[in-house]
Amino acid sequence: MFKLTLLSALSASMSAVYAQDILGLSYNSTSPYGQSQGILSLVTGAYGYGMTEAAGSAPTLSATYDSTTKTLTQVCPHPGLIAAMIPVDGSSPAAYAIEWVDSTVTLPEGSTTTSLFPANQGLDTTLGTKETVWYINGVFKFVTLNGAFEFGWVDEDYSQNGDVTSWIDTSDGSSITC
Repeated sequence: MFKLTLLSALSASMSAVYAQDILGLSYNSTSPYGQSQGILSLVTGAYGYGMTEAAGSAPTLSATYDSTTKTLTQVCPHPGLIAAMIPVDGSSPAAYAIEWVDSTVTLPEGSTTTSLFPANQGLDTTLGTKETVWYINGVFKFVTLNGAFEFGWVDEDYSQNGDVTSWIDTSDGSSITC
């Protein structure tokens, strides 16, 4: 009886640890005109699924981060897709679309699947230069990739973006179901 109880307790505690690793993804934005927040929903992208902002308060998109492979992998609604930052041709400053792609998809030169990581209850990137107000690299905002208008990232600070900054928030996504 003791072994079974101990095994059940260990199993439950391991499940709780795993559940905490699932990140619910949403967006938040601040500007001189106020703040906005909502959920991220998926749209057809150039190489997989891009993200767009949508109304709502409970995230429907979840992912896990693997600190060994440095990849962000979608749990819901399309398990196994990985987050990729895909360069927008001809952009200055550097701009990237963020898409969820199959690991077998051939991405354009300069793309990365190891640059997004969780930090300070949100996502940050290893690309660009850390700005000194929000302490994140660049700004998350909409970009156009091959005609698709989707959430992305640009190597500029909030003042270069009209005092507007957006970011991808993370929360406990263990209750999100596909």
